[in-house]
Amino acid sequence: MIRFLLLCLLSFSAIAADKQAPYQFDLTGLPIGQVAQIFYADAFRKPYILSPEVLEDGRPVSLRVQGSAVQVRADFVRLLDAFGYAVTQRNGVDHVMPKKEPAPPPGEYFLYRPLYRDVAYLSETLAPLFQGKFGVDRGISVPGQTPMTGSAPRGSAASLLNRDADQLVFVGTKAEIANLRSLLPQVDIEMGEVMLRSAVYEVQTGDRDGSAFSLAASLLKGKVSINLAGNPLDNSVSISTGDFNAVLSALSSDSRFKVVSQPSLRVRSGKEATINVGAEVPVLGALSYPQGAGQAVQSVEYRNSGVIFTITPQVRQAVVDLTIDQQLSNFVQTTTGVNGSPTLTKRQLTTNVQMRNAEVVILGGLTEEKTSETQTGLSFLPSIFRSKVTESSKSEILLVIQMMRM
Repeated sequence: MIRFLLLCLLSFSAIAADKQAPYQFDLTGLPIGQVAQIFYADAFRKPYILSPEVLEDGRPVSLRVQGSAVQVRADFVRLLDAFGYAVTQRNGVDHVMPKKEPAPPPGEYFLYRPLYRDVAYLSETLAPLFQGKFGVDRGISVPGQTPMTGSAPRGSAASLLNRDADQLVFVGTKAEIANLRSLLPQVDIEMGEVMLRSAVYEVQTGDRDGSAFSLAASLLKGKVSINLAGNPLDNSVSISTGDFNAVLSALSSDSRFKVVSQPSLRVRSGKEATINVGAEVPVLGALSYPQGAGQAVQSVEYRNSGVIFTITPQVRQAVVDLTIDQQLSNFVQTTTGVNGSPTLTKRQLTTNVQMRNAEVVILGGLTEEKTSETQTGLSFLPSIFRSKVTESSKSEILLVIQMMRM
């Protein structure tokens, strides 16, 4: 009996000594899945299951640990936790798998009807600031199927279908809804509007008249306060006056200034507005060969000509940035190239300017030069008895704009 007790005591001592035996691991640049296999094979020596996510995780691990099996296991569990994995025991088997994220608390709904801005602008501006989801109260569903819930992925076709909704829906916590309520009045503000009055002049000048800008400056001198923007050779003049009609009256007093068009526009910030005064002229298009047809079919396209005026304002706190596109065009008979199709001749001005309220700006630089020859004398006489007169003329387009904030 004494021998049996002594043998058992020695056996338990050996087992205890084995559990307290020190382990040392020094690993460099190994994937986390391979590290887990080494720990279980050399230290833990128990059944285990590694999830596919652990085995496919290629993030390298470098470590150096030592201690008893209990200490090494604690370090191993902390390592897995840092990488987003957890160890759970089921029927004596360790299961290593990704940690389950706690379910978010049930969100509350907040419905908002915009005062000034559209739903697309509000959701795109505010979405990066909140963890909750933005949606709209409209959707498209297939008949006979359950409508989709949740917000559509940004940039997807479904997100584009909901851009015209008239109410903004937000799902989030009470704290986020409170922050959203305080932020919306600062974001949902009026979009600025501007009223633009303009006049397009075609100025006929000769060799001795100088440029149209010099003529305009001389006509306006003493009547309004003008300021050449930057270099005097630049094709822009700023006029600090609120009387737009006075500027037009001064320019129209000279017969060389001919009014081509006087468009006026009212437009919101960030939107494009266009005035088109002219005609749609048929122009020959491409040739096509329909299947089964014996001959080619000539398509006809209609292109605009005349006065085309396009603006896009961006209203700031103190100034307004204007993108201006002014085009004067007409079709003439084609003398070279494709017969039967007219040729489009145009003069176009595209620029970006920054204006203050009630400021008047004159833009130009579109110059066209023409040379004509005339002969005087009797036509039946030799050329030496006739005189030849060569005249050159220039026509320049000036655009006069006044911006008024609404």
